Formats: sequence, C-alpha cells, structure tokens
Amino acid sequence: MARDVARYGLLSTAQIGLNAHLPASYGSKNSVIVSISSRSAAKAEAAAKKHNIERWYGSYEEQLADPNTDAIINSLPNGMHCRWTIKAAEAGKHILCEKPLAVSAEECQRMIDAANANISEAFTPRWNPHLRMACKLIAEGAIGSIQTIDAALCFNIAEPEGNVRFSAVLVGGSMWDAGCYAVYAVRFVMSAEPVRVRGASYDSGNWGIDTTFTGLMEFGNGAIAHVTSNMQQPYRSAISIDGSEGRIEIPNMTDDSGPIIIKKGDGRDRRDEQIIATPAPYRFIVQFDEFSECVLTGKAPEFPAEDGLRNTAVIEALYKSAATGQAQDLDL
Repeated sequence: MARDVARYGLLSTAQIGLNAHLPASYGSKNSVIVSISSRSAAKAEAAAKKHNIERWYGSYEEQLADPNTDAIINSLPNGMHCRWTIKAAEAGKHILCEKPLAVSAEECQRMIDAANANISEAFTPRWNPHLRMACKLIAEGAIGSIQTIDAALCFNIAEPEGNVRFSAVLVGGSMWDAGCYAVYAVRFVMSAEPVRVRGASYDSGNWGIDTTFTGLMEFGNGAIAHVTSNMQQPYRSAISIDGSEGRIEIPNMTDDSGPIIIKKGDGRDRRDEQIIATPAPYRFIVQFDEFSECVLTGKAPEFPAEDGLRNTAVIEALYKSAATGQAQDLDL
C-alpha cells in the first residue's frame, strides 16, 4: 500500500539536523523524522527525548537496519560522508547528504556506484527563488554577456577549539564547509562548469585546514568568477554577477525571501536599479518536499548525486591548485 509520508532518520546529533532539518520536517507535506542515532546511546536518547523524536539508536548501524526508515539525512562530518552514505545505500535507504557530498570526486563516484536508491546533496540555497531568478535572467541575456562573478560565504566561529570545521582529521576547512556554497552558486547561475581554476588558502592557527580560501573559476565563454570563504570574519553570503549590460546582486543567498537587485547601464544611476522581492517558503521545507516525492514515487531528484560530484571536483581542483601553486584544468 502506497504511503504519503517519507520516514527519515537523522544520522548523528549534529546541529544542522536538529536546528534545520527537524523544524523543516514539521512544515513538510510529505516528510517526518522518526529516528536519530549517535555513537553514544546516551547522547542519542537525550536528543530524541528533547526533540520528541520517536526512536533513538546508540550506533549508526542499528539505525540503518531499521526497516521502518525510508531515508537517511547524513549530517556527519565531511570526512565521514562517503563511508556512511555507502552503508546507507547498501541498506536500501535513500540519502539526503549534507554538503559537501564527499571530499573527492572519487569518493562521490563510489557513493553513486553503491546506490540502489536516491542520493542528493543538501544544498538548500538552490531552492531559493532569487538564485533561480538570477539563473533565468542570465540565460535570457538580461545583463548581456557575463564578465565576472563574485560569490562568498564567510562567518565567524568564536570558539574554534573542538569545532569539526577546524579538524583536519574530519576534513574541515573553510572551502569545504562554506566556500562550497559560493562554488555551487556560481555553477548554478552560470548553468555551466568551469574549465580552469586557481586557488589560494591560509591557515590562521596551524589547524591543518584553511581558515581562508579564495579562488578563481574560469569558464569557456570567458567569464571569471571569484569565490571566497572564511571562518573568522563577519557574516557574508552574497553573489554579484556582472555582465556587459548590467549587474545582478543577491545580498544574502541564505535569506529565503531576500531581494534580487538588477542594475542596468553603468550602475551609477539609481533610476536604473530594480529591486525585486522574492517571497519564499523555508528552503529546507522545499528540499524535503521534493526529495520525499522522489522517495515515495520513484521520481528522479532534480539535483542527483552527479551534480554533487561535479561541485566536489571543482573544490578538489581548487585545493590542489592552492597546494601546488598551479592552475588546474577541468573537464566536467
């Protein structure tokens, strides 16, 4: 008998699961979170009781063996995404995997090869109408040929000690954790893949990871994108796209209903500026609704795992460029 609700398990007690995915499930028309797991039974039980989650497990393996769970939200640290996504896929679960999908294109391919269910990377800003509108306007030539793009996600982690983002063992780093959003936004609005990248990074405290990363993405049509990530500065999540006939600005890519600003001409006359409101539902709810429809009906995700593989390949090349000092060519 067909069901109308997809049943999810939170793989780990990470805050993104409890503070974003769980509240979104309450607003989803076809999604419910029924379990949570941790390597600590006490921690899993405490989280389940605090958040009124039906079942809890003291190991990830136990949760994956639960026949009453259709899909897993993998919010483990970056370096653990591949292993546990493959295990979830082998257990017949659909997987909504937090970004980045994995930390190498080779890992992503292994995940794809193991899947007998849907795998999708949880990049929620792509559900926001302002980013989709920018993509449409660029495709229509609204600001002419694209020349340059600037995209950034930066924030300040006041207490880095013990934070997984600062762990080399768990593959933290500003580009993997934050810059991946900037890279994705550029690829998304361009509807194209870069052909060459260059990167530079800095580690502010001998953590073994990048606290600052900046990179260039070159496209076949001549457009050049500058991407930035940082974990020790004021919050910034913006993209600006400059074309031969105008500019598109999104001041905050993670603001669900934030505006999109279109500037024509040389950008100096405010009368040529158009500010468009983009009222939108919570992007995590939209992501849930779409992925759950795939789980329940067999429909293919709008953004399959291959999209995550390509984003990971770009980031991997940026890191290689930063390490070697050499530009890296791509063929995606």
